[in-house]
Amino acid sequence: MNLYPALLSGSIKKLQSQIDLVVDDERIETVQIDIIDGIFADNLTITPADIPDLELGRLQYDVHLLTEEPLDYVFELQTHCQHDQIRACIAQIEKMSFQASFLEEVRHREWKAGLSLDLYTPLESLEDDIWSELDVLQLMAVEAGFQGGKFSPIIFDKIAEAKKIISQLDKSVELIVDGGVSLDNIEQLKDAGIENIAVGSALWKSDNLSETITNLLNT
Repeated sequence: MNLYPALLSGSIKKLQSQIDLVVDDERIETVQIDIIDGIFADNLTITPADIPDLELGRLQYDVHLLTEEPLDYVFELQTHCQHDQIRACIAQIEKMSFQASFLEEVRHREWKAGLSLDLYTPLESLEDDIWSELDVLQLMAVEAGFQGGKFSPIIFDKIAEAKKIISQLDKSVELIVDGGVSLDNIEQLKDAGIENIAVGSALWKSDNLSETITNLLNT
């Protein structure tokens, strides 16, 4: 099981305090930084230009783009960020014009290329020709744009459908579930075959972060 702490805030100070909580935990190798533009959702976070202000230490990071035309942000990431620390760039498809072009540009920079589907976005919204370029598929179990949303069990049908499609490919695709993941649903997610989770509120609101990580990984 891979656990990616999800970082969603407009405050560098808050994000740094969260990073500091996990940077020395060897079970955590990658964090996920959410970037929201105020258009995709009524919320604003840091931008790619702010990421260099974060002290990530040994950690790699995934960038989760919740924006209008996320391809534009790929170029911003290239300009502002250290390439060797970016593991993956994952974007919501709902306000994306060209999925294949996005994936091509991300992979050109030798990052893993990912697409993310909002809670009510069907898998059929993925273009037919993207699977050969897709490294990561992320499924939202809440409506994207805010932390603290309630996990929706309707995600399990989509997980089953996605796993069936991926099993028929001649390549591996990392499947991540993001949103509302907690000790209340982690066992169901594991039973559904999920091996990768992005977790926000369940970590940051925990009274004992290390114990919560242990329980999420070992349940």
